[in-house]
Amino acid sequence: MLKTAHNVYKSKKLIKISLEYIDDVKVIKSIRITGDFFLYPEEALDQLESLLIGMKIDRHSIKETIENALQKCEPFGFDSESLTDAILGCLKP
Repeated sequence: MLKTAHNVYKSKKLIKISLEYIDDVKVIKSIRITGDFFLYPEEALDQLESLLIGMKIDRHSIKETIENALQKCEPFGFDSESLTDAILGCLKP
């Protein structure tokens, strides 16, 4: 079953997550990351979202993927820990 979830997370800046995932296996089907943060270069955010699609929603895998992606760009207003927490917050009731 496909589920949709949203989360607003306050880090240094606001992070908004829209997530669609397969419920029984907790795998990301689609994800949209927005907010008042900055990421340079801008296309890095699209690339990060693409990397997260198909991943199982667990702290270690998501954080590792984000950390690897952020090595190639400059985030302002968030870090890998806060973005991971924002994504995992979508699963909270």
